[in-house]
Amino acid sequence: MKTLYKFCLILFFPISASSQINTFYSAENHSLFNDYSDSLISCDSDTNQHFSIGSRLFGIESASKSDYIGTYLFGASLSSNLNNKITFTSHFDYLGGNHNALINEYQDSLLVFPGFGRDKSRLQYNLKYFVNKFITVDFGKGKHFIGNGYRSLMLSAEHSPYPYLKLSTEFGRVRYYNLYTTFLDIQDPNQNRKKHSSIHFLDFSFTENINIGIFEGVIWQAKDENYNRGYDVEYLNPIIFYRPVEFSKHSPDNVLMGVNFNAKLKITTLYGQLLLDDLNISRQKDRDEEYGGGFFQNKFAYQFGVKSSFKGVNVLLEYNQAQPYTYAHKEPMQSYTHLNQSLAHPLGANFKELVALVNYSKEKWKFSIKLTHAKVGLDSLYTHYGQNIFATDFDAQGDGDEYSYGNFNGQGIATQINTLHTEMAYSFKWFDVFGSVFYKNEKSDLLDQTSLWYSVGIRTFPFSTFQDY
Repeated sequence: MKTLYKFCLILFFPISASSQINTFYSAENHSLFNDYSDSLISCDSDTNQHFSIGSRLFGIESASKSDYIGTYLFGASLSSNLNNKITFTSHFDYLGGNHNALINEYQDSLLVFPGFGRDKSRLQYNLKYFVNKFITVDFGKGKHFIGNGYRSLMLSAEHSPYPYLKLSTEFGRVRYYNLYTTFLDIQDPNQNRKKHSSIHFLDFSFTENINIGIFEGVIWQAKDENYNRGYDVEYLNPIIFYRPVEFSKHSPDNVLMGVNFNAKLKITTLYGQLLLDDLNISRQKDRDEEYGGGFFQNKFAYQFGVKSSFKGVNVLLEYNQAQPYTYAHKEPMQSYTHLNQSLAHPLGANFKELVALVNYSKEKWKFSIKLTHAKVGLDSLYTHYGQNIFATDFDAQGDGDEYSYGNFNGQGIATQINTLHTEMAYSFKWFDVFGSVFYKNEKSDLLDQTSLWYSVGIRTFPFSTFQDY
């Protein structure tokens, strides 16, 4: 094992100067093509000392054919650079007013406001310490995003904030991140059951414009009916590639691995992700007489996309797909989720999705159009076709035992979800005024539901009350 560690260090930590695309970052609301900075403000070590307090405001009035609602959010932010080695940022938000029918249905089923949590207020903060020019330590409560596109199949920002400790190491062409977190499982609304996670992400820059990132993460429950495990100290190991350790200890935990890629070609960037949750080919290799195609334990997801910018116009086209039962686990509490929301793609699994974004800015005006088209295989009563990542994958539809074959993407109740969100905004010195139109249609053999909302509002930071999934 020591030899393996040395090999990894030699292979992935060459000291050479090269710029890099940022792929792993803190994010309150991940939103491409806006002029807002990340809510968790980053200060360089040579920044002058400062201390500032600001306000946060979002208000929207929306009308549909049968309803009229008003939602508002107000709060405060604090930013300080204490001594060129330590920075602290935080925000407090309070959410009030009425919500549209789509959000109300979401809250009724999952008990949370998307990206916000169960409560009407939330506190996010980050304490950053620059150990030296190579290592930075972050401690706080917030969320992170891994990837270069609109969605992430590794770690997204659609869910609620969580406590974390992040170690960032940078050596020339290499950026390496360790993220230690605690998530909550609230499938039983009367309990806040803890589960912990350790995530590694190694981002290597082959050239100034080409990056490859290697991802691995593990989630385990803090305790079960018989054993209080707590935070497993073995997962504090900061070196990537601990999957062999998993095999050696016959771990029952949920482990995911993946690769992120991006290449910048003048004004165009190509990017993609491949995530492996489980890949079981041994039954086919051993020529199991009962083996069939579509084994339920072959769980993976992938993304590919392209984005470009020219003369004030930004364009993105992205495809995402996750196979049935991806992100789920035989122990439901160890699913890749937090507070009843997916930690990756908000649709869970068993879907195909196409996303198109166009944004144009000229002086103080901003115009944007977003289209999403998804095909999802949903469940009916007493079935489990793989979209619901909170259910045990050992209840997969099939032969009635723990081995299920013949699975395919979109199985179950074939459902199409289409959304269109257009917006026009004008920027004043401290805030934006905007108007938008949001359309959503969800259609299957059992359902055909359409929503159309017209909205006007004001904001000082990005926030949304409409879901594009």
